[in-house]
Amino acid sequence: MSSAKGRPPAVPPLAMNISALFDALVKALHKALPAAGFADIRPAHSINLFRVIDAEGTRPSELARRAGVTPQAMAEIVRYLEDHGYAERLPDPGDGRARIVRLTPRGREAAAVAGQVFTDLEAKWEEHLGARQMAHLREMIGELASLRDRADPYAITHRTASPLARE
Repeated sequence: MSSAKGRPPAVPPLAMNISALFDALVKALHKALPAAGFADIRPAHSINLFRVIDAEGTRPSELARRAGVTPQAMAEIVRYLEDHGYAERLPDPGDGRARIVRLTPRGREAAAVAGQVFTDLEAKWEEHLGARQMAHLREMIGELASLRDRADPYAITHRTASPLARE
């Protein structure tokens, strides 16, 4: 298909397409969570805490750094999720003076729903692209993500699996 002046339509920048896919993921997630009984989880919670927390718990300052928000903003997110039964603050087993944030069983249930949403969405993408192209896409995105780790010494490089990660 070409434009009115005979030129092919402009291809959106890759970043715009990645952003559109991320928006689709967030929309699917926040459609499924209320349907599963987690109507009080907002996009800010899943984007800023659920995706960056370690399975065994993470210090609030590290959560803020990983999410790219201020410690004050993370404290508000944690407080909200704590008040709604999704997260808890506990003494850090490695340093009794510090605290960690960990998901409660209800928080892990919500994370499991989110993980299923991601799995289902990827299955739709694979159905559209085919298994070979989807495997190639995963490989390419993984390679680009590893460049971020090398370029940014503060990036998340070694951490345990998020509760949203697939087994």
